Amino acid sequence: MTSLVDELHALRRLVGDLELPLEVGGADDARRAQHELAEQIDDYLLPKLERLDAPLLAVLGGSTGAGKSTLTNSLIGDNVSIPGVLRPTTRMPVLVCHPDDEAWFLGEGVLPDLPRTTGESPGSGAGLQVVTSKNLRPGLALLDSPDIDSVEVANHDLAAQLLGAADLWLFVTTAARYADAVPWEYLARAQERSVALSVIVNRIPAGSEKEIGTHLGDMLRDKGLGDARLFAIAEGDLADGRLTSGLVPLNSWLDALVQDSGARAQLVRRSLDGALDSLPGRVEALASAVEVQASSGDALRAYADQQYDEALSRVDRELDSGNLLRGEVLDRWTEHVGTGEVMEKLQRGVGRLKDAIVSVFKGTDEQPNREVQGALESSLSVLVRDAADTAALEVVEGWETMPGGPEALVGASANLNRATTDIRKRIEGEIESWQAEVLQLVNDQAGSKLAVARTLSLGINSVGVALMVAVFSQTGGLTGGEAAVAGGTAAVSQAVLTAVFGDNAVSALARDARTRLLTRVQSVLDTERSRFGAQLGRIPDAESGEQLRLAASSVEAARS
Repeated sequence: MTSLVDELHALRRLVGDLELPLEVGGADDARRAQHELAEQIDDYLLPKLERLDAPLLAVLGGSTGAGKSTLTNSLIGDNVSIPGVLRPTTRMPVLVCHPDDEAWFLGEGVLPDLPRTTGESPGSGAGLQVVTSKNLRPGLALLDSPDIDSVEVANHDLAAQLLGAADLWLFVTTAARYADAVPWEYLARAQERSVALSVIVNRIPAGSEKEIGTHLGDMLRDKGLGDARLFAIAEGDLADGRLTSGLVPLNSWLDALVQDSGARAQLVRRSLDGALDSLPGRVEALASAVEVQASSGDALRAYADQQYDEALSRVDRELDSGNLLRGEVLDRWTEHVGTGEVMEKLQRGVGRLKDAIVSVFKGTDEQPNREVQGALESSLSVLVRDAADTAALEVVEGWETMPGGPEALVGASANLNRATTDIRKRIEGEIESWQAEVLQLVNDQAGSKLAVARTLSLGINSVGVALMVAVFSQTGGLTGGEAAVAGGTAAVSQAVLTAVFGDNAVSALARDARTRLLTRVQSVLDTERSRFGAQLGRIPDAESGEQLRLAASSVEAARS
């Protein structure tokens, strides 16, 4: 049976691998929740489960100017955390512990992603300043964190991370600001996670301690935080920057926690269980955000699919229209077979059909065949390229207006709204392969009739070209003389094929050749479409949300 630690590691991997790139459904909040969940597993749950007897970490958190650094220094009895003149004051978090506990906090047991520095005074920049003091009892560390409402985003993000790593929150506020909204947002997190909590009201006007303490106590109970320990500290003189009074109740309570192993274990267990209890709800919210992302990604993908399916349909319609027999293709085929002459001879009767065909094709070399094939290839290439260009532009313009679309386009090539630069080469390669397939079809179909084809002196290539032309020889979309010539073209190719294979086989051959051509066109368009699929590669699918739920369930099962 896997352990709770193993299951937490599995959940952590899923949370860490997740990307929420689209700005849909409160994505900013979901990313923040994802980040905080990953950090709390790393910074608190895993280290604490692996060593339940680790020193107790009490994190002092609060708003700008609440006096956290002053309170930290006052509790230690030494200036270990120096308040700054500028706001926000605490630029680097300062962790103070007894020298006997330093190894634990310098290692990777807690807050493993924060680099450590040591010394008697905090520096600035990213990291954690670890300071030792014999004035603090072994088994307890105090961490002075940055402001939760810092104007510097990195500061209040770090403050949230440090609070998530706490065994105990010492939440510091002031008489003037304890009703502000931001502190209560963080206190709501404490309530959600059932973390051990103490609220310290600092800088209370002398004589108002009871009044403010009662009011704040009522507010805490109203928010479901009635179990929080409340300490009221009156405004007073400072000596060497430290409080001279009002700290006895708080110091006594902290000392008792360290000395009473049962009370300390109970506090740790409460915070640990609270964090674990919060996981299902937090994971569910994250899984729901994943599903919103997946739904938006599916809509974007479906839109791209629709445009490229329409591109294939556009090519299909053009094949039906007969437009491919305009211009050079029509000219080359007419030159090759002499449409007027053949039609005149065909009109003399079916009995003379073979003679008519022989007289047209006998003695021809392969050059005319190649010219017709080349003209077909060129026309098809332009048609497919235009369809791909249109589809790419439609997808880009559509995504720009769809939820999550602008984010899906981030990092895309500037040419994403056009077909790829090598599409012509790929189209020509597919058409050449198709033409070879058509010739093979003719060869396979001839079989025992190969002797007939030879007798007619047509040759496999000439019959193959006739089959290619038959695929495109509809007259829809053509008018006047072009329609007449195309009709004659159709009659000639039909006559050639019928003479060799018979009426029943001709239509099946033409359908087969057309299907093979469209399959190859689809292959080209699928490659074009894949560029948009790549842009959606970072978007999670709905299964990722279900995997998160299953991982959270496994964590719950491992707890029992």
